[in-house]
Amino acid sequence: MDIKKLQKAIEVLRNDLGDALVSTDIYPSGVGTPLVGYNSNPQASALFDQVTTYIKKALDGAGFPTLKDYYLLKVDGGLVVVLIFDDYQWVMFVDDSKVNLGILLNIAIPNAQKAFKEALTA
Repeated sequence: MDIKKLQKAIEVLRNDLGDALVSTDIYPSGVGTPLVGYNSNPQASALFDQVTTYIKKALDGAGFPTLKDYYLLKVDGGLVVVLIFDDYQWVMFVDDSKVNLGILLNIAIPNAQKAFKEALTA
């Protein structure tokens, strides 16, 4: 894992989302303490680390297919939470009034995933 490449991945996301990106953090799974971020929110990182673990266990316990790559949650305040996960997790808070869903799903998330995987394998 390369910290400079993680920071570059955040820059890729910021370029794709512009003002729509409210905050973001990257942290080790099972730890929840951010290594890098933009408008960092350590409490959210710790919370979503637990949420991801819970969702994975709940799906497995119920016999559902495994959670894969990322998930999205729409929450109050016009925010979409995007969480990409691997051995590390990347939580993003996106203002959905400033970006359309097509840009988020077809450009920003795939570009972020590519940069994230490159940083993790470096």
